[in-house]
Parts: sequence; C-alpha cells; structure tokens
Amino acid sequence: NAEIDQAGAGLSASWVLYDFGARDAALDNALQSLAASRHTQDATLQKVFLSAVQAYYNLFANRAAVDSALEAERRAQESLKAAVARYEAGTGTPADRLQAQTAYSQAVLNRVQAEGTVKSAEGTLANTMGNDANRVPAIAAPAMNMPDTKFEQGLDELIAAARQRRPYLAAADAQVRAALANVDAARAAGMPTLSLSTSMNYADSDIGNPARSQALGVTLNIPAFSGFGTTYRVQAAQAQAASQAAQRDSLSQQVALDVWQAYYALNTGTQAVRSSADLVTSAAESERVALGRYRAGVGNIIDVLTAQSSLASARLQYIQAAYNWQVARTTLAQTMGQLDLSAVDALRRP
Repeated sequence: NAEIDQAGAGLSASWVLYDFGARDAALDNALQSLAASRHTQDATLQKVFLSAVQAYYNLFANRAAVDSALEAERRAQESLKAAVARYEAGTGTPADRLQAQTAYSQAVLNRVQAEGTVKSAEGTLANTMGNDANRVPAIAAPAMNMPDTKFEQGLDELIAAARQRRPYLAAADAQVRAALANVDAARAAGMPTLSLSTSMNYADSDIGNPARSQALGVTLNIPAFSGFGTTYRVQAAQAQAASQAAQRDSLSQQVALDVWQAYYALNTGTQAVRSSADLVTSAAESERVALGRYRAGVGNIIDVLTAQSSLASARLQYIQAAYNWQVARTTLAQTMGQLDLSAVDALRRP
C-alpha cells in the first residue's frame, strides 16, 4: 500500500460585537473591587499610623511622668530634711518626722513605678514599629506647644469632608458600585450576543492540489429557557447590592459619629491643657509658701505634705492632658481620613 502524506493548518478568530453590556459590567466590577481593595489598604495604614502615634506619645508622657516623680521625690526629701532639722532643734515633733519620712518613701515608690511603666511603653512602641520589645529605637521627643484652635470649625464641614476622604467609606462605596455592576453582568448574561467570526484553512496532500478556504460570518446566540436561572441570579445580585448599600450607609453614619466624638475629645483636651497648666502654677506657689512657713516654724507638716501632693498631682494631670491632646489631634485627623506620613511628620513640628 502506498503512503499518502497530508498537511493542514487552520486559523479562526471570533469577536463579540454586542453583548448588552456584559463585558463592560464585568470590567466595571473588577475595577471597583480593585478600588475597594486600595481604599481598604489606605484605611489599614491609617490605623497603623494612629497606633504608632498613640504609642509614641504614650512613651513620652510616661517619661515626663518619671521626671515629675523625680521632682516630687526631691521636694519630699526637702520636706523630710526640714522635719528632721526642726525635730533636732526641738521645735518639731516625732510625728512630723515620721509623716515626712512616709511621704518621701511614697514618692520614691511612685518614681520606681513610673520608671517601670516607661519600660512597658518602650516595649509597646518597639512592637508597634515591628521590632522586638527589647529593641527600642532612639526617637526624638515631640514639640510640646500650647494647643491651638485651628481645628475649631463647623462640625458640618468636618463631617462632610470626612465622608469625602475616609478610606473605609470610599471602599464601601466602591463595593456598592461593584455590586451594581455585578447586577448588570447577571442581567446581561441572559441576553443574546452578536459575534463576528472568521476562519482560514489550508490543506495539502500528495494526491491533489493544495486547498484553501476562508470564511467570514456573523453569529447570533440566543439563550434558551434555563428555568428562570438568570432571573434568580439577577435577584441575588440585587440583594447583594442592597446589602452593600446598607453597610455603606451605616458606615457613613459611623463616620459622622467618629468625627463628632473626636472633635469634642479634642475640644475638651484643649481646655484640659489650659486648666491643668493654671493648676500647676497655683499648686507650685501653694507648695512654696507652705514649705517656707514650715521652715520658718509657723506652719505644720500636714500643710506641706498636702501642698506637695497637690503639686505632684497637678503636674501629672498637666502631662497627661498635654499628651492626650496630641493623641486627640491625631485621632481627629484619622477620623477625617487625613492621617498619612506627611500628617504624622507635621504633628512633630513646632
């Protein structure tokens, strides 16, 4: 038997000319899903920034508390020396000396506890920065100025701006648009499609001349009845879109609440810093007068210890208020969707 050699090649292509928007809806769904992912990433970064800023200010608040505790310890030691001197001179009582000794021991204990809290805060900051707790980086102290009132503007404007900039809300809105595009895609899936197709074929063998063929055609594909499958898919997509819209609206309300709470926390913090600064001034003067009177022999140790305790408390309140204000300012920026690297850097400048 003779062998026959044959060879052939073919090429075909097809283009969808019209599909009632199915392709565009699928593309829109993908693009909106990508936008939602990017906004979610931005929101996550802002949460990381806020955690780092909180840990940063908490560390320096605790370091300032140690300085305050050291000052309270020094003043308590002065009171003890004064009580001992009066006792040795015969003008003081053993009770005065014992009370002063107790106050000094308490001041030392407060300082030791404050130093331990600093170590914990250092570990927390290192952990927030992605380091081991025992690898605390050298970080410059923040510039501590008196609070300004630049943030004091209409709440309506702040809330409106937050709804425009908040990444989580932008992500939710993109998810709604993606869900609506999915509705269009589900609806278009049950519609006809019009396609253009072309093909080219070549065949050759030992027993005849080469054969070539070309074809160009238009195909209309009309889906047959599928048991209302398309209807159910459309309804499911619509329900998903409605759910996404409800979540977005709920988040929009939460954004307004976040801004409201952050705004008034900052407002309260501003007043707290100013009031606590005045409190430190008056407490320091009261302590100076009480200790001077005691040294002069006309006052009693109770007044001195009370004044020193009030001064130490006032200093701690001022420190906490000052750093709380810094955190509150950052929190407001985060609720506004404005917390980024440039904003964090600006917080540290005078």
